[in-house]
Amino acid sequence: MLTDILLRLYKLDPLIKRNVLKTVSWRIIGTIDTTILGWLITSSLSFGLTIGGTELFTKMLLYYGHERLWQKVKIGLLPRDKQSMFIKRQNEPHLFKQIGKITRKDREELNDNPSFTLWLTGLSGSGKSTLASEVESWLFEQNRRVYVLDGDNTRLGINSDLSFSDEDRTENIRRVAEICKLFNDAGTIVIASFISPFINDRIVARNLIGEDSFIEIFVDSSIETCQKRDVKGLYKLALDGKIKNFTGVSSPYQPPVNSDIHLSTDQMSVSECLNTIAEYLTSNHLIRCKLKKLLSI
Repeated sequence: MLTDILLRLYKLDPLIKRNVLKTVSWRIIGTIDTTILGWLITSSLSFGLTIGGTELFTKMLLYYGHERLWQKVKIGLLPRDKQSMFIKRQNEPHLFKQIGKITRKDREELNDNPSFTLWLTGLSGSGKSTLASEVESWLFEQNRRVYVLDGDNTRLGINSDLSFSDEDRTENIRRVAEICKLFNDAGTIVIASFISPFINDRIVARNLIGEDSFIEIFVDSSIETCQKRDVKGLYKLALDGKIKNFTGVSSPYQPPVNSDIHLSTDQMSVSECLNTIAEYLTSNHLIRCKLKKLLSI
């Protein structure tokens, strides 16, 4: 029973194991000290052992609670974005950007196509992942180098250390934008499928990737439709309070004010959405493809 409880707690917070080990090891040292003092003061080893044993359990509980409390207290800690800025300032004098002989333009000419980022933003269940997959397939059929960056996939890898707090969501998007920029520099088209709920974060992403390379696509769907499409049951868990900071339920979504492409997936089919994106790319000379071929998708 106790083992099951500890396992559940460990799954919720892996730091619990570290805290417990620290607590036990420190208390063993403290208990030995208390036992010796009790023995010396009372001249009774059994009384010293009783005092030490009692203190072992009471102080372990108090120490563990103290450690857990201080993990929640932010006093003296810089927010993650300020930590990044501080580290950047410390490192900048010793870092120098390396410029290779092959430029982004060289790679784009080799690929016979400019590189750019399609940034899909919208609620969970709005259709971002489905559209990202379809657009990727279409671009691949046009012999374009293209790659999809998905929110879940990045959180299972490079961003696995981030939570869903507002602060960590901001850092999540910043890292993804940097990755998109690297892909674009390599001459690859990126389709970034992320909820990215905050306007300021998307502005940061646009600035990092570059105004000319960033195409914001608002995948717009009502919360009711998103809930109906929710095969994973995430909305139900969020409404039941089992998932915290869930966008659209317990955390806000700030829709784009002036996105480059606006897709109302409540009314539009996947094919219609795909054609809208394809027509935007061809009309802006980002992809060369005949209109007849687009309409037959």
